Amino acid sequence: MRPDDLEAVGVAAGRAFAGTVDHVQATHRAVARRVFGATKRAGITGGEADLVGRAHDGLSDGVYAAVRTIGTTAVRGLAKAATVVHPADDGRSLADRPAGDAVLGALNGAFGARFAEQGSPLELRMTARVKGHDLTLEPGALRRAFPLPSGRVAVLVHGLCMTDAAWETGGDEDAYYARRLHRDLAYDVVSIRYNSGRRIPANGQDLATLLERLSAAWPGGIRDLALIGHSMGGLVCRSACAAGVESGHGWLEELGDVVTLGTPHLGANLERASATISWAAGLLPETKLFADLLDLRSDGVLDLRDGAILHTDRPLAVDRWPWGERGTAVPLLEGVRHHAVGVTMGRDPEHWLAAKVLGDLLVTPSSAASRARGERRLAFEEDDVVILGGLDHFALLHDAGVYEHVRRWLRPAPALPAAGGTGDGLLDAHAVDA
Repeated sequence: MRPDDLEAVGVAAGRAFAGTVDHVQATHRAVARRVFGATKRAGITGGEADLVGRAHDGLSDGVYAAVRTIGTTAVRGLAKAATVVHPADDGRSLADRPAGDAVLGALNGAFGARFAEQGSPLELRMTARVKGHDLTLEPGALRRAFPLPSGRVAVLVHGLCMTDAAWETGGDEDAYYARRLHRDLAYDVVSIRYNSGRRIPANGQDLATLLERLSAAWPGGIRDLALIGHSMGGLVCRSACAAGVESGHGWLEELGDVVTLGTPHLGANLERASATISWAAGLLPETKLFADLLDLRSDGVLDLRDGAILHTDRPLAVDRWPWGERGTAVPLLEGVRHHAVGVTMGRDPEHWLAAKVLGDLLVTPSSAASRARGERRLAFEEDDVVILGGLDHFALLHDAGVYEHVRRWLRPAPALPAAGGTGDGLLDAHAVDA
């Protein structure tokens, strides 16, 4: 790791340590007050109890302050020392290493909003990617990355706590969507990496701007654009469409299809459950520690509660009932084909328990297919929604059965351009600017 990455990790770890000490101290203080209150009721004079309480608070506060200072300093010092003991061997950043990329994806999903506010080097800023490298959005770099552009471009957008690498992790490499979309349908595939802990509308705005730049710089122009979003990524795609309409972006004229895979269009029950537990834990001072820990959920996670895609949609206060369909109704774009895949761990996807409760353990098929009664129901065509059984949330990233539906929806190009040799030749010829 580079010294600046290690220092950023040390700073983040130090802040996390200090925050943990704060929460433990608050819980200790709440328990102590309960105990001293009981002693008063037991007959000990108020003056004696108050004296003992003040002495206890002063002593414990001093101990916690020492632990907080010493621990934070030690954590940051260890990070600095590591740069000397284990200096960077090749100058690559943490994000450019496979394991580091996965860790940063998880950290950004959990704390990304804080990273953005603090300007932390650990933040994953939104970038276009090809084969694990950033792609410069200018004609020369795009021409080198795609020497024989087809005019068909598919953009993959990952979900919460992930990065673009999630599309190509595990399983058979020949089954990865990017390879198959290129081989079967002549799509040039670009992946997006972004900070999934930020608000979904903020990432949607950034994606809309990125797509406008990509469209303007694409060699020969784009004639058919497809957006494919997994989980939160589907909401980011829809948010980008709304932002593009508001800004009058030209890339919307090239947009033919939007495919969402396990996207909580009506909200995620897991986040609603977290909000409910947080509310219940906050009722007593002694259990508020658990509420405080749950309240560390990132802005992106909070937006998942109701599937918010507009800046005007804010998560409800923690003391409000989080269940139900809320948020602004944002219809599907006219003239664009919209498709949705939902999955459930249950073998019968139509069973009420599998469809409305179990789902894929993160998103229910009812939410993924937008089966709402009110105005938030999305007007998917019947043939553009499929619910599959026996799959979990992450199988959506590389399942052959899911891909066959995506392939059917996107359709072959009217006339495939010559790829020069094997079907994978164009993809393998990518020479991306690092």
